[in-house]
Amino acid sequence: MEYIPGLRTLSEHPDHFLNCQEAIADAFRQLAEQAMMAGWGETEVAGALVDIADCHMLSLASNLETERMLDQAIKGGR
Repeated sequence: MEYIPGLRTLSEHPDHFLNCQEAIADAFRQLAEQAMMAGWGETEVAGALVDIADCHMLSLASNLETERMLDQAIKGGR
C-alpha cells in the first residue's frame, strides 16, 4: 500500500479537502493500476471506484441520520 501523508491543515481550512485529495491520489492511482494489471479495463475500474466511493458516502450519510434520530429519540424520552 502506498504511503499516505497525514494532515497538513485543520478541517476548517479552505484547502483541507484538496489536501486530502492530494494525499490519497498516489494510492488511488496505484489501486487502479493494480486492478488494470489484473485484467480489468480502465473504464471498468474507474466506474467501480466511483461506485464504491458513492456507496461509502451513502453509508456515512445513513449513519449520520441514524445517529441524529437516536439523539432525537433519547432527548425526546427525557
